[in-house]
Amino acid sequence: MGIILKNDHMKVLIGGDIEGIATACDWDSITPGHPDYERNRVQYTKEMNAAIEGAFHAGATEVFVRDGHGGNKSLIPELLDKRAYHIKGRCSEDFRAMILTIENGYDAVLFIGYHAKARTPDGVMSHTMARTVDEFTLNGVSLPEMGYNALVAGMYDVPVVYLSGDRAACRQAKELFGDIVTTSVKEGLSHCSAICLHPQEACDRIRLDVAKALKRGHRCIFRMEGPYTMYCSIRRNYDAPNIEKTLHTASLEEALHLFWTLT
Repeated sequence: MGIILKNDHMKVLIGGDIEGIATACDWDSITPGHPDYERNRVQYTKEMNAAIEGAFHAGATEVFVRDGHGGNKSLIPELLDKRAYHIKGRCSEDFRAMILTIENGYDAVLFIGYHAKARTPDGVMSHTMARTVDEFTLNGVSLPEMGYNALVAGMYDVPVVYLSGDRAACRQAKELFGDIVTTSVKEGLSHCSAICLHPQEACDRIRLDVAKALKRGHRCIFRMEGPYTMYCSIRRNYDAPNIEKTLHTASLEEALHLFWTLT
């Protein structure tokens, strides 16, 4: 299938997260101030660059990248492929923040460095938005962050075509989006351990797979029919029952915005 060029133009958005890169396996290593954090920032940027290279090789004419992790400061700007536009800044009030500018007419969205949803046994650093979230469902379907962001993209008719991350994340991507191209860069052994590809091998595979995804891969405009029932369960920081929220609404934006606000 792949992406059909419109007047020889292909505009691609790459949304990134750091937990799913090849070299990150525990929370300390992606926390500012930890000795491994700067090394993982470099690898995160290299994996993003591999995706950028793959996109241009496939015929992309414009590539925009968005760091969706934490304070949106983990990518290293001066090391990014200079052909790409870097979408910077927090904008935490916007429920679209992880793929900011998605409303600006993209032909495809790609996810780099993604992780599995909360409570995934073989998911490396698996969580859903916040580490305190135990569950997030929409109309009874349990969703990871990739599902949340794909629904946001679907509001603007933008297809998901690719994802890289750990094996569990790749499995969940195919369960939600069908047979999109994925790149597994590590296999989780526990929440904070994994068998990992060499950093360069991970980049090489991402570059090739992104090009394949955009040229002839499956594409999925991810949607759910309304009305919507949003449910989430959030752990407290002390010994007490989880906070549980349920919303019934006809508006997908309202459902997603509430979950975003709670986390």
